[in-house]
Amino acid sequence: MDAIMHILAQMSAVHWLILALGLLVLELLSGGTTYLLWPSAAALAVGLIHFVIPMGWQVDWTLFALFTLILTVTGTLYIRPLMARSGGESGLNDRAARLIGQSGEVLRDFANGSGQVRLGDSEWAAVSSDGTDLKSGQKVVVKAVNGVTLTVAPAH
Repeated sequence: MDAIMHILAQMSAVHWLILALGLLVLELLSGGTTYLLWPSAAALAVGLIHFVIPMGWQVDWTLFALFTLILTVTGTLYIRPLMARSGGESGLNDRAARLIGQSGEVLRDFANGSGQVRLGDSEWAAVSSDGTDLKSGQKVVVKAVNGVTLTVAPAH
């Protein structure tokens, strides 16, 4: 127990900054879950405060706990939803979501509301959004993606 107390009492501002960096690296390795981001920010804050106002280890750890709690609650309630919304709209890891809104061209006349379209350098199975038959060469816009089938509508 004395060894732990000795380690806690020896925490300097540099140690807090190293702890913040270590937690940040673990956060990045964990895939961006933000669970370690808040303690990392709290350790950074304590380290910076410790540079200006040297404090005892009890105050350091109390501030660390308090900052971690405040940042975790704030981050969970306000920042994570913002991150989820902005990440969800980009379609970064969702190719289907990126296809929506793109323009393509009908390769062959549609029959019974389905056919094939060219989108970029790929050919896709497609269905007409309103069930109409589209003509070869007609420009279309992707409205939805269901598996490997695009739902398209005539481009205006």
